[in-house]
Amino acid sequence: MAGWDQRRLGVAGLGLAIVLFLALNVFSQGAFRNLQADLTAEGLYSVSEGTDQVLAELEEPITLRVFVSRGLIEASPGLGAYAERVLELVERYAARSGGKIRLEVVDPEPFSPEEDRAVGFGLQGAPLDDAGRLGFFGIAGTNTTDDLDVIAFLQPGRESFLEYDLTRLVHNLANPKKKVVGLVSGIPVDADPALEHKPWRVVEQMKQFFEVRSLGLDPKIEDDVDVLMIVHPFGLSDETLYAIDQHVMAGGRTMIFVDPFAEEGSRSNAAMRLPPDRGSDLAKLFEAWGVEYDRERVLGDLGSAQRVSTGVDSYGRPVITDYVAWLTLRPETFADGDVVTDRLRVVNVASAGFLARAEGSEADFEPLISSTPAAAPVEAQKVRFQPDPAGILKAFAPQDEALVLAARLGGRLKSAFPDGPPKPAGNEDEGDEGKEKDAGQEDGAADGQAPAHLAEAAEGANLILVADTDILADRFWLQIQDFFGQRVVTPTADNASFVINALDNLSGSSALIGLRSRGLSDRPFEYVRDIQKRAELRYRDRERALVAQLEDVQSRLTDLQTTEKAEGGAILSEEQKEAIEKFRGEIRKIRRELRDVRRDLNADIDRLDAWLKVLNIGAMPALVAVFAVVFLTARNRRMRRRRPAPAAAAAAG
Repeated sequence: MAGWDQRRLGVAGLGLAIVLFLALNVFSQGAFRNLQADLTAEGLYSVSEGTDQVLAELEEPITLRVFVSRGLIEASPGLGAYAERVLELVERYAARSGGKIRLEVVDPEPFSPEEDRAVGFGLQGAPLDDAGRLGFFGIAGTNTTDDLDVIAFLQPGRESFLEYDLTRLVHNLANPKKKVVGLVSGIPVDADPALEHKPWRVVEQMKQFFEVRSLGLDPKIEDDVDVLMIVHPFGLSDETLYAIDQHVMAGGRTMIFVDPFAEEGSRSNAAMRLPPDRGSDLAKLFEAWGVEYDRERVLGDLGSAQRVSTGVDSYGRPVITDYVAWLTLRPETFADGDVVTDRLRVVNVASAGFLARAEGSEADFEPLISSTPAAAPVEAQKVRFQPDPAGILKAFAPQDEALVLAARLGGRLKSAFPDGPPKPAGNEDEGDEGKEKDAGQEDGAADGQAPAHLAEAAEGANLILVADTDILADRFWLQIQDFFGQRVVTPTADNASFVINALDNLSGSSALIGLRSRGLSDRPFEYVRDIQKRAELRYRDRERALVAQLEDVQSRLTDLQTTEKAEGGAILSEEQKEAIEKFRGEIRKIRRELRDVRRDLNADIDRLDAWLKVLNIGAMPALVAVFAVVFLTARNRRMRRRRPAPAAAAAAG
């Protein structure tokens, strides 16, 4: 009876445990739905403080529609995990928005009304088959006034910027008005006589995304200017410099292009009959802000130099050489993890300068675009008038140090005018009356007259500095061809994308500017990559030597066989036969050595793979078995200690 009671008690306990487990799961799904712990090394499933700030500032509802085609996920299994990651992140946005973000997940089946909506929103479809069926994987966001912003297609390659793209979309819908870019330019980028008064195409593209407002060289910077863009400043008055300085001190976002020699600008100046270009800078402001820049030196870079034709030699042959002042910069020279340089492939610059943080400066200085280490300064005078690329190359001596061409600048910058606004010309001797006037200007903000003077950046400055203006010029990033009377424009570099990315980033909220790339959910085998790199360094030189030796032997064998055919297939001498056999033997030997070298390239990885298999297949089961044996042995010992000895049991009976 006791045994039956124990069995019934055990079954009842098991049933109670199952009920308790199910109840706990149901309760936890409701009570702890928004309670999550992100244990990943790079915080893949957390949102940043900047995103929380943008969500907290939402005033009106925003609807996010995630269009994800089941057929596309089935056709591309690799998208499945990424789609789950996207949905989890969007759900987190909705949960943290306090009900201000409404989420809809739509499966736009082919030829359905949902597919029509996806097309109407401007999402990009991917072909599923030859029958014209399309799959969609994008996000369309709308606000209460039917403003629209979309991520046309969620590319896995941009996963590290997924949070930035989502937060940017939400911020744009919460602030739908076009951002204002105030343009201050010393060269006519907005109406160039050299282009028959057409603006440069980068400005045309800017106008598609922003309201571009030309301010002239003596600007009055209105409060509604979201980003101040300064191009090739020279000859600016102290009053203008002060206006720029105070705009920066007040936290105004600014993008500045300076240049030791503006090649395209000099052509425009010639059309406008202006003096020859001698470069541009903002020396007074840069010195106060902790930035080093010298307009008398340009950036030379052998690693990024463009090949140019410099005429013909005495024999009439074209002379092609590397021009170290004209650079084609590629992804290895761009900042990792910054949205401004993300997905840029090529950026072309010409006669650019270089920037650096001044010694002792406390400013935040983050490079965006740099040279390769094969760089060195070149005197600007050598490139300004009738440059000699071959001569410059001959005298060029790389310094094994990368130089910075574009950078972010931020932090608590100091004003270049610590004593307040500059005195107007002719007012130096006004005495007490002038001092009283200046004091009135400083305190005028309280009276609604002039803003108070700021001796340092109140909330941290946000600038992007670029030491080149030709990055904006059409001829350095566009190819224009005539096609049956039509001008066909084809971008050959990502110069405009860099500028638009920078302005877009600066025009966002401070929370948006602070966002950077996140980690990838796809975690590569970094240890294996390190093994591959070490193996390549160890064996690649030997492989190249063997390949060169093989080509030499094969060439000599070919020459010998060609000689035999030219002589009409004459009978070969014993020496020739021995030579041919010797060459063939060398070829076999070299090929065998090549196979050994290429096998050794992967030997360390193969050994690691073997050890991992041993650990997974043998070691883990063995460890479990040892644990089981130890556990059972310990349990039996405890049971033997509790069980009474036979003699004691008999005595008790």
